[in-house]
Amino acid sequence: MEEKEKPLENLPIITFKNQPKLSPYEVDAKFNERRMALIPHIEEYISSNDRFKGKEVSVTFFDKGVSSLVGFIETPDEKLVLKIALSLAHSLGSAEFLKAWEVAGVRVPHVIDSGMFGEHSFDLIEYIDAPVLSTAYSKEEIEAKGIRFQMGATLRKMHSPRALGFGRLLEGKAEFENFRDWLYSAEVEKKIKYVLDNNLLEGAGGSIEKAREVLLRFAGEGKESSFCHDDFGMSNIFATDPITVFDPNPRFNIGYLDLGKTIANQISSTGSFSTSDEIINGYFGGEPYDREALNASILLNIHLKLPYQHKTNRVNKIENYKKYLSSI
Repeated sequence: MEEKEKPLENLPIITFKNQPKLSPYEVDAKFNERRMALIPHIEEYISSNDRFKGKEVSVTFFDKGVSSLVGFIETPDEKLVLKIALSLAHSLGSAEFLKAWEVAGVRVPHVIDSGMFGEHSFDLIEYIDAPVLSTAYSKEEIEAKGIRFQMGATLRKMHSPRALGFGRLLEGKAEFENFRDWLYSAEVEKKIKYVLDNNLLEGAGGSIEKAREVLLRFAGEGKESSFCHDDFGMSNIFATDPITVFDPNPRFNIGYLDLGKTIANQISSTGSFSTSDEIINGYFGGEPYDREALNASILLNIHLKLPYQHKTNRVNKIENYKKYLSSI
């Protein structure tokens, strides 16, 4: 007996409104190839998912996003976001991290589904109909509304769920057993070497080796870590009440490293520490903190960010880092 074909009326009608935006930089060439190769996977996923059966489905790719392909999915009934990691390891675990933060009381997009397209992890999540903080408010409104203080308090809450190990989530567990192993890992060493070999911080202050020694003393030999966002900033937070955090680069680490990354991101845009005081106040809530460890975290994060900024010719960001480091 011949197998009956699936009735065509049950299949969704899928319309791709645009094509993924490709990066002009050579360093992103492999990600460009992966963006285009993922489109058939998206079509197959929608076609085989009962959620979309018999519906008209449109897919629009967002322009922003270096390390992921993000599509806005709309049907007559709902709006969703499909996020696919372009790296084969860097963004693994985003669904687990969002769920952990949701349980901790942080507002995040609700995870509807997650899985793999070949070697690429994907998440189907709730669509948040709101602008990001970086475009929603003027500088004066950000100040008046206490947005940076709220960001700091939210990040502290995000660090309350605890884990064992450090680095990425690989095969259900952390990549490294302890902080030392992550701090002196091949990836960290490679980025620091790139900065030194290319004299990217020539003339600026700060010793990266002293910074690592400070951080190692501060973190100790324990194995306990926090769920860290690793890219927490105004472009990855929706202007809702309370704020909604999204698009993590999931890492297990100490909270000071995550806070230092946020401050390093701000310094890259301003060249100064001034806009970070309210974030720190919100994070620590008036409690005493280790300023030397935080400064060491900022310096390390600058070294970890610089190689990509150099390869993509972000001259202003590099100069802002040098300006900041020359002032401390």
